[in-house]
Amino acid sequence: MPPASGQQVYNAVVEAIQQRIADGEWQPGQRLPSIAQLAQELGTSTGPVREAARVLASRGLLRIEHGRGIFVTAVPDLPLDLYRHFQRVDTGSVLELFEARRVLEPELAALAAERGTDAEIQTIYELAVAMEQSVEAGQDFVEPDIQFHQKIAAAARNAVLAGIMAGLNDAILEGRRLTVQLPGMTPRAVRYHRLIAEAIRDRRPLQARLLMLAHVNDAIDSLLSVHPGARNNLHSGQASSSAVIIGSPALERPHGAPS
Repeated sequence: MPPASGQQVYNAVVEAIQQRIADGEWQPGQRLPSIAQLAQELGTSTGPVREAARVLASRGLLRIEHGRGIFVTAVPDLPLDLYRHFQRVDTGSVLELFEARRVLEPELAALAAERGTDAEIQTIYELAVAMEQSVEAGQDFVEPDIQFHQKIAAAARNAVLAGIMAGLNDAILEGRRLTVQLPGMTPRAVRYHRLIAEAIRDRRPLQARLLMLAHVNDAIDSLLSVHPGARNNLHSGQASSSAVIIGSPALERPHGAPS
């Protein structure tokens, strides 16, 4: 692998592992070489390999078992071109991702409030709290963040919508690399997630839908405030419209975006 930037190395590692799975070199159930061995094979350090394994695990291709190793769980079920599109993350592709999330996630939140079991809803709430605790401790909250959205999709009890969201997991992780840099993003993210979790917990589907819509619109508006030229990547020419939150605690217009 030739010398390259950190992002290029990471993307190359993700694609190399994914391609070898797609080509049948590693079969479902098979254990991959160790992180150190993979790094040596690919001519890079262990850091990009470890991060690539985590992303591919969120994508459903790998399973990481601590103390045992990394195992193949499935072959890619989405076109590699889609993954490559989001691996080349930029403001244009992230805005497209948020457009897709704006279509899907408000309805998933509403359905979760209606259909989720008490146990599922409690888990969603606990993940929102875990995000707050991680931020207070000065830690990244990527794990509870991703799980929060996955659990909402599962609680919605719609296999088609949940499958679409599962296919976006890696793209969400990639987009997060950009949105996490936005000014004020972290406190806004934590606040929105907590309000969404409370609406779902209280079985208020309309409230959950509107909060999730505001959450995603906020991310789009924040991206465009920092990268105004990215608006040209959106066919509509208008990224978002502010959601009216009925009966919710007051929310200031954010400078940063929830993830």
